[in-house]
Amino acid sequence: MTNSLPAALDDAAPVTGGSVTDFNRCRAHVLQRIAETQGSTWPFEHAFIENIFPADYYAALRAHMLAFKHSDKVSERHQDNPLYVNKRYNLVEDYSDVIGCFRRVFSDREVKQAILRKFYRVPSAALADALAIHEEFEFVFTEAGRFQNIHIDIPPKFLSLVFYIPEHPVTPEQEERNATILYDKELKPHYLARFKANSVCTFVPQFSSYHGFSSTIDRDALVMFYVNGDALRQWQSIRKAAKDQPPFTGLLDAIEQKLKDHPLMSFDEEGRRLAEERAACLVNAPQGRVLVDEHGKPLPKDTHPE
Repeated sequence: MTNSLPAALDDAAPVTGGSVTDFNRCRAHVLQRIAETQGSTWPFEHAFIENIFPADYYAALRAHMLAFKHSDKVSERHQDNPLYVNKRYNLVEDYSDVIGCFRRVFSDREVKQAILRKFYRVPSAALADALAIHEEFEFVFTEAGRFQNIHIDIPPKFLSLVFYIPEHPVTPEQEERNATILYDKELKPHYLARFKANSVCTFVPQFSSYHGFSSTIDRDALVMFYVNGDALRQWQSIRKAAKDQPPFTGLLDAIEQKLKDHPLMSFDEEGRRLAEERAACLVNAPQGRVLVDEHGKPLPKDTHPE
C-alpha cells in the first residue's frame, strides 16, 4: 500500500510497515479491548475504551496525525461552534499504511458487531454490513479556549466514535477538563470520556445523547461515525425539504424510526421509553443541536433556528 502524504511532508511521515500496521494483530487487540470494556447507559448509552490500539500502532497513528497538524494541509471545520473555527484533515482519501489499517479494522464485520453488541438488542451481521464509515472521518485539531455546542448527532449515525490523540502528555486534570462531555437530561455535564491518549469514546446517537466539549489545551482527536446509507439519503432529503427546523419533527421521526428498527437494549420492548424520550428531546436548532442561555437552560425551539 502506498503512502498518500504530500511530498512536502514525506520526511515527517512515520515509517509504518511490517508488524506495526498488521491488520490481524491490530484487529485482535481492538476486539479484546472492546470485549474487556463495560458499556454504560448513564447519562446515555456509551463506552469509554482505554488502550484501544497496540502501543506501537498508536504511536504511528499519532505521528501521522502530527505530520498534518503543523502543515498547510488542514482546512477549517465550522460545525463545532460558529464563534470558534477548528481545523481538520479529512482521511477519506488517505491511503497510507497507518490509515489503511485503521479503516480495515473498523470496517471489519466482527469489530462493528462487537461495538454494536454493547448497545443494540440485535447486533446482527446484517446490521453491521449495512453500516459504513461516514465521510466525516478526520483528524480534528482544537486549540485551547474553544467549545462545542451541545448536540445529539444526526439520525443516520448508528455509532459515533472519538479517538483521543494528545500531542503532548496530559495531566489527569487536563484529561478530565478536555473530555467529551456527556450531559444528562437536565444538561448537567459529566466528564466521563477523558481526553486520554490511546482511548476512544463511542456512543449511540439518540434522543438524549447530549454531548460536546470544551478545551483548556490543544485537543487533538480522530472522529469517525458509522452510518447507514439509506438512512443518510433519507436524512439529506429531510434537510432539503427544510424539515430540520422547529419543531424538528423530521429529526424526531428519523430517530424514532431508527430505534424502532434497531432497538437499544436499554429501551423497553413496549416502546414506552421511546415515546418518553421523544417527548422530552431538547433539540432546538438544526443538525441536532441544543442551544442554551447563560444559565445553561435550552432556548425556545421556535425562536432560535440556525
